[in-house]
Amino acid sequence: MRRPYHELMRQLEQEFERHGELARRLLRPSVPADGYWEPAADVYETEGALYVKVELTGVHPSELQVELSADGRALVIRGQRREACDTAEARIRFHQMEIYYGPFQRIITLPPQFAVDREHVRATYRDGFLLVKLPERAAPPITTVRVTE
Repeated sequence: MRRPYHELMRQLEQEFERHGELARRLLRPSVPADGYWEPAADVYETEGALYVKVELTGVHPSELQVELSADGRALVIRGQRREACDTAEARIRFHQMEIYYGPFQRIITLPPQFAVDREHVRATYRDGFLLVKLPERAAPPITTVRVTE
């Protein structure tokens, strides 16, 4: 005997509820093969500046390194989030693991039309967020050349 459609859908819902967390964990991106994890980042532009905001909760500022590439096309953020040893040793078993520890690296490609004023780049770290301000370089004034005969 064939089961009604609504019974099959209810069974599917129950199976997903039972195994849904496992499926979500399997589909979640893991740490890349090179051992680095990538923190979440926002990149936005305001009048005169480009901002890169990176979520780095638990990272000590002394563990951060921020570099602007030589060509000004990429911002590289590196560092490490360390786990407190006193809590790590007391653990018996894990029930959920979602926080990455260890080295991280995030390379942010900057918009090609944006020229960065390298002399005025600033980075601040507060409340678990790194905020890098990349001011736009002023366009050079147009030089008018007088044509003579």
